[in-house]
Amino acid sequence: MKFSKTKIALGIAAFTAISTFSYLKATENEVPVELGSPAVAQPMPGALQPDHPWLAESQRSSMHGGSYNRNITDYPGPLGKNTQAIHRNFSSIVGVAPNIAFDTEGRLITVSIKLTGVELHLLDPDTLETIAQYDMPMKTSGDNSGGGYFHLDHKDRPILAPADNTIKILELDKSGDQPQWVVAEEYDISGVMPEGSNIHDVMPDWEGNLWFVTSNGYTGYRDQKTGEFHTYQMEGDDEVIQNSFAVDQEGVYIVSTHALYQFKIDTESGKPYWSWRMPYDRGEAQKPGTLSFGSGTSPTLIGDDLVTIADDGSPSTHLMVYRRNSDIEGNREVCKVPLFKPGESATENSILVYGNAMVVQNDYGHVYSGNALETSPGVMRIDVRKDRSGCDVTWNSELLSQSLPILSTDNGILYFYTFKKQNDKDRLGGWYLTAVDFDTGEEKFDRLIGTGSGGITDTLSSVTAPVVLGPNGAAYVGIRTGVVAAIDETP
Repeated sequence: MKFSKTKIALGIAAFTAISTFSYLKATENEVPVELGSPAVAQPMPGALQPDHPWLAESQRSSMHGGSYNRNITDYPGPLGKNTQAIHRNFSSIVGVAPNIAFDTEGRLITVSIKLTGVELHLLDPDTLETIAQYDMPMKTSGDNSGGGYFHLDHKDRPILAPADNTIKILELDKSGDQPQWVVAEEYDISGVMPEGSNIHDVMPDWEGNLWFVTSNGYTGYRDQKTGEFHTYQMEGDDEVIQNSFAVDQEGVYIVSTHALYQFKIDTESGKPYWSWRMPYDRGEAQKPGTLSFGSGTSPTLIGDDLVTIADDGSPSTHLMVYRRNSDIEGNREVCKVPLFKPGESATENSILVYGNAMVVQNDYGHVYSGNALETSPGVMRIDVRKDRSGCDVTWNSELLSQSLPILSTDNGILYFYTFKKQNDKDRLGGWYLTAVDFDTGEEKFDRLIGTGSGGITDTLSSVTAPVVLGPNGAAYVGIRTGVVAAIDETP
């Protein structure tokens, strides 16, 4: 990636945009441009997991890194050596880009959730300029449905569910002078579920059946061979689904506001059914910083035998690890570990998993309109014991992060998107790409993305979207108004 040499000095409250793009750098009297020294890469064994036969490779197919949701990649990331940043603005008010994937050419595929509708963009990885765009209807709900989640299939085609009662698979038409998104497959879901059943996410299982989850507590799938839809409604009237799900060779793992499930398909009737259900502690009331009264995590799969979520317990949210196979002996629960400070503990993001290690961040108090200063600090690494007898806390950090991290096995670094105040009395601060040592939790460096107030109108604020790394070595984050990118400038 080669960013332009043109930079703009940032104002006290926010950056200034040239058209829809900004090249970001602070003046000497503002927040620090660099904190900490450049890191030295410490490669780790690769992020191995089974290849899903109906999805693109895991590190580029979705925001959480494939159907196991492990949030790890073999791609490199910035080492803090003359790191440069760029911002693509989809809207000056709201253009949230929560999900970023990559095609085989290393180009970004992302959605922009705007007040006027949802857009799918193909972006140049160097300039963040739009190459192709597809417009979808305006979301009718305030949740994650309507096309915010998507996955790339094995043909590099986005699978999503717009707010128009369809499931769509899009592909890139390259026949003209300019590439265009076109609908390759479309499935009408009118009448399949009650009106108002907004689909959050759609993902194929190992047989190619398209599974989905809805905000009013339905799950189900479209049979890949017959085209028939089969659905299942969760147990309770107030049991809803607000997150994505995980898939392996054995089944589909879904967390509702009440319980974690493994779903399968009955071979005779074709109907989905749960092979096990584990209720969890959902606390006494919905916590600030969460989107629902219940777990805010998409399930993450560990090894070939475990699954992890965070519950919504009180006074502390807990990291929960369960045995995921259908037939087990003894207790399904492996461990229950309290997270962060009691009374200030919640998470609204998937849990990062590498080997037996898990990394989880605190989202308690986060305001989704963008007030970074309301979020409580906390990042923890917890490891499952090899003999599966329990879990142990490896490190506990007071880092305040507004993003789900990603781990690069290429260099051994965890990347976060953080906000740091200039001093205790001033709300002026900087948005940073923050590098953390995976083994120790030590903060290695911070590199400025841009300045802001941390308040509700701060255009650089995150919406707890993950950091993602591209094959070009750049780090990307979806923010309130678009996408930011950071990369080390090559001499």
